[in-house]
Amino acid sequence: MLYLKGVELENFKSFKGEVTIPLVRGFTAITGPNGSGKSNIGDAIQFVLGTKSNKNIRADNVRDLIFNGGGGGNPARYCKVTLVFSNDVGEGGQRRMSVDSDEVRFIRHVRLTKSGNSVSAYKLNDEDSSRNHFRLLLAEANASADGYNIVLQGDVTNLAKMTPRNRR
Repeated sequence: MLYLKGVELENFKSFKGEVTIPLVRGFTAITGPNGSGKSNIGDAIQFVLGTKSNKNIRADNVRDLIFNGGGGGNPARYCKVTLVFSNDVGEGGQRRMSVDSDEVRFIRHVRLTKSGNSVSAYKLNDEDSSRNHFRLLLAEANASADGYNIVLQGDVTNLAKMTPRNRR
């Protein structure tokens, strides 16, 4: 069964340095006080999955995703997010994604050049890859950054307030 086992963040938005968030199989909720970075975790997931618009991850451009130094620290020159998926062999002897590994690591890295431009790189299990390859593999598992795989801030409230007609 395919599921997200963990999220590894490095200098992503409000997260300075390295942070690992393990996710157990089943239902996981991320809670905490306002300003603790809950929404940034959802943004990180969408960032790697390849959302179509930076607006979906609350950023004007990819530079907004790199830790900016906070209150008085030094800003980072890069950020990196890794999504770790299980990819076990299922009952039929098949894996959900066509990667011959029990674990699949999707990595997206953005760094700033000396001139301030951003350069983005994709890796699959530490091998060079591309956004398109990510999207193809995720499509095999019926997952996408712009689909209904992730319930983000405000989504639950919006669903609860919808009329039955709008919900359909």
